[in-house]
Amino acid sequence: MAFKISSSTVSTVKDPETLFRDLRSRSVEGLMAQQADMLRSYMSNVDEADLALELPTGSGKTLVGLLIAEWRRRTRKERCVFLCPTRQLVHQVVEQADDKYGISVLGFAGSHKACPESDKARFLNCEAIGVATYSALFNTKPFFDDVGTIVFDDAHAAENYVSNFWTLEVKRRDSRTLFNAIWGLIVNHVPKNDQLRHKGDEDGPIDGAFVNKLPTPALLEVKAHLIGLLDASCTEGEHLFRWQMIRDHLHACHLYYTDHSIVIRPLIAPTQSFLPFSIAKQRIYMSATLGEGGDLERIFWRPSITRIPAPPGWDKQGIGRRFFVFPMRVWDEKEAEARSLGWISRTHRCLVLTPRDAEAKRIKELLGTTLCREGYRLFDASEIEASKKVFTETDKAIAVLANRYDGIDFIGDECRYLILHGLPESTNLQERFLVSRLGSAVLFNARIRTRVTQAAGRCTRSATDYALVVVVGEKVNTYLLKPENRRQLHPELQAEVEFGIKQSDVDAGEELSKNIDSFFAQNGDWKVADEHILETRDGLSQAAMPAADALAKTVANEVKYQNSMWNEHYEEALARANDVLAELGGDQLRGYRALWAYLAGNAAHLLSVDNISFANVARTHYAGAAGAANTLPWLKQLGRLSPSAKIGRPTNGPSPSIGDSVEVFEAELASFGKSNSGRLEKHFAEIRSGLGAYGSKAFEEAQVKVGRLLGCFADNSDEQGAPDPWWVFGDAGIVFEDYTDTGANPVISKAKTLQASGHPNWLRGRFPHVSFSVVVCSRSSQLHTAATPHTGGLFYIEADKFLAFSEKVMMVVRSLWDTYPGEGDMIWRAEAVAEFDKNGLSRGKIVEYFTATKLASLPTAD
Repeated sequence: MAFKISSSTVSTVKDPETLFRDLRSRSVEGLMAQQADMLRSYMSNVDEADLALELPTGSGKTLVGLLIAEWRRRTRKERCVFLCPTRQLVHQVVEQADDKYGISVLGFAGSHKACPESDKARFLNCEAIGVATYSALFNTKPFFDDVGTIVFDDAHAAENYVSNFWTLEVKRRDSRTLFNAIWGLIVNHVPKNDQLRHKGDEDGPIDGAFVNKLPTPALLEVKAHLIGLLDASCTEGEHLFRWQMIRDHLHACHLYYTDHSIVIRPLIAPTQSFLPFSIAKQRIYMSATLGEGGDLERIFWRPSITRIPAPPGWDKQGIGRRFFVFPMRVWDEKEAEARSLGWISRTHRCLVLTPRDAEAKRIKELLGTTLCREGYRLFDASEIEASKKVFTETDKAIAVLANRYDGIDFIGDECRYLILHGLPESTNLQERFLVSRLGSAVLFNARIRTRVTQAAGRCTRSATDYALVVVVGEKVNTYLLKPENRRQLHPELQAEVEFGIKQSDVDAGEELSKNIDSFFAQNGDWKVADEHILETRDGLSQAAMPAADALAKTVANEVKYQNSMWNEHYEEALARANDVLAELGGDQLRGYRALWAYLAGNAAHLLSVDNISFANVARTHYAGAAGAANTLPWLKQLGRLSPSAKIGRPTNGPSPSIGDSVEVFEAELASFGKSNSGRLEKHFAEIRSGLGAYGSKAFEEAQVKVGRLLGCFADNSDEQGAPDPWWVFGDAGIVFEDYTDTGANPVISKAKTLQASGHPNWLRGRFPHVSFSVVVCSRSSQLHTAATPHTGGLFYIEADKFLAFSEKVMMVVRSLWDTYPGEGDMIWRAEAVAEFDKNGLSRGKIVEYFTATKLASLPTAD
């Protein structure tokens, strides 16, 4: 038997470009110019510990990353791993490496325990590159625990994949007992309105965007009990693994909650404390767009990452061609959705991307009653996770995917129709909180732009590729219709979107359909259009993100702050937070300034446990946070916190202002969108019609709508003996007894007054801490003599006066809609609060208005 003799232990090939020429089994003839340029730039930075490479979608970044890893494996004898967001991408990269590039790789798509021992041995002996998911590295017992080079593919999309390792999420539907137990621990520390939201199992009509945060001082109060609860409850599975990672660092974590989910996580994923990540000699972050303002550093908890930008020429040119269609320029959202789904019959396969699971489920149910009856087959992410082959070989196929804006690539005829259904904005509770409650949308502008860019490119993966992209949904339409947002896109994408907006402005849908047919046919008319897009592109440039420079300056200190908090170095954390605050000036960064003032307050609060002098420092920072984000009630309370005070206990004092729930009003306003004013005016017309009706049901529905426009927790019930609509303003509320269909006996009867008097008793079970004023709303202005003894504590408003009040509300709402810039703008929120106050629509004034007339003051009649 012959011995195995190795001629050399280390390759001397000088660079990855030279290595490529030695790969004889490859089917790719040569490197593209941009790939060669990137590899040469890499060699100028070959010893950087953290290096980001920017190569646009479809420009061949997978080969670049694999060549670098293979070169380092051969020349430096390093174990190298190429990480992908999903298992589908792992399989895709392995297939490309074997079939196209001639590079030997090992796929670790599932648990490493299930992988062949021979593959594990080959990887450990540096004989081949490992290809795996992010979760294979960010794992409590990772196989890749001693790697020299880590290549992160699609690094721009990594935030959730990385942070999930340090995120414990408890969902009400999956872990009801644990969810309720945690809620029981924190319930006395959350605002009353938030307590109301948790009364039922289902989301309220505007609760889809609701999220709030437990203040850190309150989290510290319940910390011991929370640890005991989670130690006893998180004993297996994902809950156990996640809890193990954060258990001893709750002081550096944040607790967010919605009606149906509770999340505990650090602000930034603490990768520096995770040795399998931090000990690597080189970490390479590959992305189609690296973002601005330090976003990549925040995702991976690195104070500094060296960037290699896209090669010259790619600042203008893109990959493939998209024809964007905006059917909501012609029809309302429901009809636009129906048209977009109907156009699927023009092609063999379609990809539908939407932000949330609930929306994907609804679309699949709708398709199940339409196109599926015509022979189309529906696919979800799990069915194409291992391979997309079954989808691409099905003649009539529709894939509906939620929150998957990267990692699913369709080339050529595999799929030429993409429906972008909804805006890929915040994808986790922390992002939602920072945008919707703290007004820090500016921090995520780059992520939203990247997600939109990635989504639009799922079906154009080569220079000659083409795909129809239909845009449906109020938020995504609003985003792309705004010129200031489009200017931040890549010039080629800008040109495509602007062309699509113009072509979608038609008088009849038939014209839009004909243009779609021309595009799919790639006929002469389309070739003229394509030339026009190229000419437009050449005159465009990409604008910088707002406040990007300031955010880039702060990121190193942000990372140092989080590192210090994680390791209980609170004085250092406070110093770094102050350094961050020094750079956050101007109105654009007002919400982010509020966040960092709050975080500085947390560090000072923890210092005050051993040094009481820091209590004043904490109060000062908390007060600064409340001043910058004046719509969060618990921030105001923290600004008044004394060292021994408890957080979130009910306090006596004046009713809160409308500013305390301006987010509720904003969520209601956002639901109307900004693409046109038709939906808002239709809503107003429904209110007027309902308040003018004599039927009780229509009148009550209109009352609920008015309450929600005011930012109230407004609702109604069909239960036997239930009151008419109620509005809740924190600790105060109004409950109505409506008598609008007076008929032939226009007198408020004894029965009505007795019924009204009992409403607070019915509501007390739902709202035990709310003091309700009972208001009889009627077209009658007379009281039956028999009712007089029962009018104590009851108030009265005439129905026409309620309508006049509602007209004022609608006038204010219309003016605020005109100036509404989008979710989470702190300047607009302050203006909204001022506008409501100026028009007598603060909570105190509303209660005062409806309780100005006592029912007992009405004239009596038999």
